[in-house]
Amino acid sequence: MTRTATTPPTVFVIDDLTAKPGQGEALQRAYLERYAPGATRRGMTLVHQLVSPPYWLPDGSNRLLFVWTVPGPAGAWAMKHTGRQDPELVVWWTEEVPRLVETRTRAICAESADLVELADV
Repeated sequence: MTRTATTPPTVFVIDDLTAKPGQGEALQRAYLERYAPGATRRGMTLVHQLVSPPYWLPDGSNRLLFVWTVPGPAGAWAMKHTGRQDPELVVWWTEEVPRLVETRTRAICAESADLVELADV
């Protein structure tokens, strides 16, 4: 990704979700309908929706990776801060997600070439 001197480095937010058996497609649909609109309002841009294996498992557990970007450390902090203030987000992660998800993790990362600049805050 090419950027100018005034453009902050991209920070990636990766939601890694393993669906309960047979729930992969329902999880993707719920995530896009219930989580994604608020994430977009929090300044996140969805850049990838990846599913493994590359077909819906009727009796198995699909892994879904949702890769988002935010503009630099300020974008990451703004996303986190506004998310913590959103009661609908708390309901989503604590009440709705457990019905569809076996495991979930979130990683916040960046290109290795951007680490020096990102550390200079």
